[in-house]
Amino acid sequence: MPLAATHEEIKAYQEKVEKGKITSDGLDPCLRCNLEPEHFKIHAFRERRFLIIVEIIVKAVYCTLVRFKCVNCGKTFVFYPDFAVPHKHYTRQTVVHFSRSYVEDDQKTYKNAVMTIDGVPECSEKGRALTPSTIHRWISTLACIFTAYKEAKGKPLQKKASSRLCKTQIPKKKYRTPARKAVLLKCRGFLGLSPVERIKILSPSLQ
Repeated sequence: MPLAATHEEIKAYQEKVEKGKITSDGLDPCLRCNLEPEHFKIHAFRERRFLIIVEIIVKAVYCTLVRFKCVNCGKTFVFYPDFAVPHKHYTRQTVVHFSRSYVEDDQKTYKNAVMTIDGVPECSEKGRALTPSTIHRWISTLACIFTAYKEAKGKPLQKKASSRLCKTQIPKKKYRTPARKAVLLKCRGFLGLSPVERIKILSPSLQ
């Protein structure tokens, strides 16, 4: 998969925002009162910085995110485009790519998980390189998202996911505590979903 969303993808989404083409269609009902999404109203716009990797250079691209409001209970939430991960600056493609690099390779360490064929991605403006601790945090994020997804879907998915995870072993050198082992297993569960499922649970998202 690509290392990041492209500048063109983000620009295309920005143009949709500016033309008023971002709607609540496809969102889940309100988490608080269960109102159907067709009743949501646009509440605000918020500029967001996204970090994309071009070759091995990390570049900042800005895009406007739309915040909707439930007219019944007043809850507000952000509509995330399919290249975004809630609360992360790097795009979905980057988060998934580097998390998979570590989680699905038994020999991989966090230190070499940041490596690409061309080297470690680095921000040209600040000289900061992608760090192993960032990969560690991304894996935890995907594990949390997968847990929430299982809980929302109910028992059928939990049985299916549990069956898959039981077939997966995590080498002891990859974790120090049972809690971290569970996180790695859950991240593998997330990565085991289809690309369509992964995009759906990452974005759009009610946050």
